[in-house]
Amino acid sequence: MKLSKRTIIVTGGTSGIGLAFALEFMNRGNRVIVIGRNQATLDQVTSKHKGLIGLQGDVSNANSVREMAAFIRDRYPEASILFNSAGIMRAFELMDDNLDLERTTAEVDTNLNGTIWMTEALLPQLSRQDEAMIVTVSSGLSYVSSPAHPVYSATKAGVHMFTNALRIQLKKSGRNVHVMELVPPLVAETSLQPDMHSSGPIPNMSLDSLVKHGIHGMEQNKKRVVPGFSKFLRFAGRYFPDALSKKIARG
Repeated sequence: MKLSKRTIIVTGGTSGIGLAFALEFMNRGNRVIVIGRNQATLDQVTSKHKGLIGLQGDVSNANSVREMAAFIRDRYPEASILFNSAGIMRAFELMDDNLDLERTTAEVDTNLNGTIWMTEALLPQLSRQDEAMIVTVSSGLSYVSSPAHPVYSATKAGVHMFTNALRIQLKKSGRNVHVMELVPPLVAETSLQPDMHSSGPIPNMSLDSLVKHGIHGMEQNKKRVVPGFSKFLRFAGRYFPDALSKKIARG
């Protein structure tokens, strides 16, 4: 897929993986719309990086997703790439008596529902393009659970399964919409879970390296890009997931 002169939508585009890809897309001559919850943060990012277009919205809220999809359809009907990178990662103890039910599912709302909702809301528009692409961001921890993050791995496994089903349905429909799953390992320079980016059982990948892997995969219409330590996590998740989960828990 040619990655120039396109209009690209990036969720979670004000920081981390989303912002890194958004800047690379912009540098390649694309119009890039970054979506974020906080208007002040959007203003800061678009002021610092001239050319990025900010769109305030919450992927974990279905009504907000509908409003964003309608806005994009009306203002940017040519948009042909959706890059789903909005995500949160939280460590918590399930035995905590003060833990409320809503907090346990916050990651489901953003990581899983947000990916599904944005994809579904923009599918009609994307499927009308001559060529389009949907990228989902799962995680190496979709293959092996991190006990300290009891919901994160579950949501990313859900993203992986949803992406597979989406790809198959679109292929059967005959629509020219490519679907790629990006499976990062732990990535330095993100704010997902800083305590896991120090010395530990899972090595880091630089953000720059992840972007290079991801861009190459998009250009080649890869089904899945599994760079760095994610390759090992995929293998371990198949053959010895319990042992590795225990090792991750020990740190």
